[in-house]
Amino acid sequence: MKLNTSDQYLDGIDTLFMKCEHPRRLMTVTSLWTFQHRLDAKQVYPILDRLCQSYPRFSRVPRRGSFFKAARWTVPVGWCPDQNVVLHTLCEPTKFALQDYCSKQVVSPFDYTKPLWELHAISGLEGDQCALFWKAHHALSDGQGFIRSLLSTTSLDASLKKLEQQGPPHHNKHKRNTIGLPKQIWGMFPNYITALILWVWYFVSQAHLLWITLYHDFYSMILCILPMCRKDFIYNELQSHEKEMAWSDDIRLQDINTVRKVFGGTLNDVMLAVVTRSVKNYLESVGDRHDNYVSFIIPVSLRKPNDWSCHNVVSGSWGFFSMKDLNTKDLIDQVQTEMMAVKTSFMVRFLYDLVQLVWGKVPALSPPLCVYDHICNISHGVFTNIPGPTKPISFAGQQILEYRAFPPQSGKGSIGIALVSYDGNVSIGAIADVHRKYPRLADNICARFANEFKFMLDEAKMESSKRET
Repeated sequence: MKLNTSDQYLDGIDTLFMKCEHPRRLMTVTSLWTFQHRLDAKQVYPILDRLCQSYPRFSRVPRRGSFFKAARWTVPVGWCPDQNVVLHTLCEPTKFALQDYCSKQVVSPFDYTKPLWELHAISGLEGDQCALFWKAHHALSDGQGFIRSLLSTTSLDASLKKLEQQGPPHHNKHKRNTIGLPKQIWGMFPNYITALILWVWYFVSQAHLLWITLYHDFYSMILCILPMCRKDFIYNELQSHEKEMAWSDDIRLQDINTVRKVFGGTLNDVMLAVVTRSVKNYLESVGDRHDNYVSFIIPVSLRKPNDWSCHNVVSGSWGFFSMKDLNTKDLIDQVQTEMMAVKTSFMVRFLYDLVQLVWGKVPALSPPLCVYDHICNISHGVFTNIPGPTKPISFAGQQILEYRAFPPQSGKGSIGIALVSYDGNVSIGAIADVHRKYPRLADNICARFANEFKFMLDEAKMESSKRET
């Protein structure tokens, strides 16, 4: 099988994830699946063989390059997929024991003589349930490619292949009334007046979008240049090597749509507003909130619509979300405006092309770790959205009950949050440092996430009932 160039050599983004890795903050992406019954090993190992055949990076290791030559993905001698499988039985059949085990694996470095992934088969859960904990280095792929490769091992594989064979979706470029006025009002104006109003509206909206994008990019560049750092989620000591992982209760997509109908915004906007309030209330509960905005690194995928390859095709930008005392409508509007700036940021494509060009061709020009640490410590964490299957799927003949994902941390004291949808529900998974200044940070954010959304949903239902009266 002839390999693509990206399956032979590390790209610039791959090199970036290798270089910016800190011993106390590994660049590891993970996913956790739980099952009602134990899995049959005779079915699991052949699936792993197919995974490595379909995605060559799962069967290769990076070999050191030179000043002008990127590291090469090479096949380790005498390796087979079952060497990357770890069997473990929990001491106690509790959720806390499962979280504790997974958090310890996140800080455990990879063996670079073997491909940079592991599969932990975990038994001893309540009711004879079991779990699979997937772990991979970010150099293998971005979040979308990593999850797509894992989903190829499930019953969803056939559907995903059909989507890949189809061309990119066709979008109707002719948008209708974007101002949102009733048709009766539009009917009062001649066609040329209607066209003029729409053109004026279009140029005003584009000018506003350009302004918020330029302001956002300029502010982000200033943060990179000046020795500025957040005041929350930070402490004086060396970064804690111990981590904690947690996940929230499920939220129904139907309930999120109820909130969106009343307050506007996308699903991502509403969930970011809920996370922002969760962070705000946690900081205020420990009596230690100093920042007015919580900043997250927002990964931005640069993949083509039908690109599901296991590579890093991702860039990102900072998003700044208000922790001031805003009402729900104003908060969602602020989040929506900020996310528009992130999605249209000129820095996203520029940084991706720059890293691919420089570190892809001359990897030795990578800056020292202290530069990476400064940039990584700007934000309070990472927030990523990973769309999942809309219906239950199975692996090795067993239905997946719970499906979760966790991104790596961005810097010292930061929190990594992944928003994951599965079977009509949405939840978040979080990872954070264990430190006495911010006790049970990940667990508290996840617990507040469901509660904060409930308050928002109740408010939306109340506003909706007022409109109907």
